[in-house]
Amino acid sequence: MSPSDAQKRASAKYQKENISSLACRVKKEQAEKFKSYCESMGKTSNAVLKEYVLECIGEKE
Repeated sequence: MSPSDAQKRASAKYQKENISSLACRVKKEQAEKFKSYCESMGKTSNAVLKEYVLECIGEKE
């Protein structure tokens, strides 16, 4: 079952108020190598980066 319009609006509102995106620019070759590394670990690139950020600031999920 797909989310209703109200659920979509609520999710968008929550993300706008509570979530921030981090980004960095790397060469395409480096990005592909990183994505391959993440796949080999069985994780997404977002999951690996999030784990690293939390480790850097001394927090856990």
